[in-house]
Amino acid sequence: MRVVIVENQGFYLDLLTDALRGRGIEVAGRAANRSEALRVIDETAPDLAVFDIRLTDARDDEGLRVAELVRAQYPDVALLALSAHLEPAYAERLLIMDTVPRAVGYLGKERLGDLDELVQAFHRITRGEVVIDPYIISQLMARRRTDNPLDRLTHAERRVLALAAEGYSNLGIAQKLNTKISTVEHHLSTITDKLGLAQADEPTRRQVNIRVLATLAYLRGNHG
Repeated sequence: MRVVIVENQGFYLDLLTDALRGRGIEVAGRAANRSEALRVIDETAPDLAVFDIRLTDARDDEGLRVAELVRAQYPDVALLALSAHLEPAYAERLLIMDTVPRAVGYLGKERLGDLDELVQAFHRITRGEVVIDPYIISQLMARRRTDNPLDRLTHAERRVLALAAEGYSNLGIAQKLNTKISTVEHHLSTITDKLGLAQADEPTRRQVNIRVLATLAYLRGNHG
């Protein structure tokens, strides 16, 4: 796997670079700002671009602008926001860059403390999956609003949907909840009906879409 890291904090850039190389991941290039990022990505053709949300000051969203440009110019490059700033609105911007979001993630920088989990997320994203930090999902689950479509779901269905939105497969959800895969599939089918989530005809595509649409249901139904 070839990775480009876009990060303006030199210490963190070096730390992440060393950590990834120690796990056998090739850091093909590094950049500290938008112009450098686009040049390096063009020159190195990475599998994954890892970027911080904020690259200039404590209030900017320059990293997201980089992501939007990369997705527009180099759509085959997977994207991962690795940031200390976890906001549902930022997650939505990442997800709506495509008609059907794919190969995108948004995780907290503290994930560097668990390299096995972080590297697993890298592989999942480059395979085309959507991976959202559980902290964002928990924030959304805790919020309340009038006419929230998630109120139609039972506690068990909300738990399954939360894990699906985080990017877990049916098998992963079943293992996490210590239940049957068929039970998870039944919950997802019920969730799809209750939330009115459109399904594609092809089974694998349908499972991916449910997870993407589930995440969007959280983001659009709970934040603001």
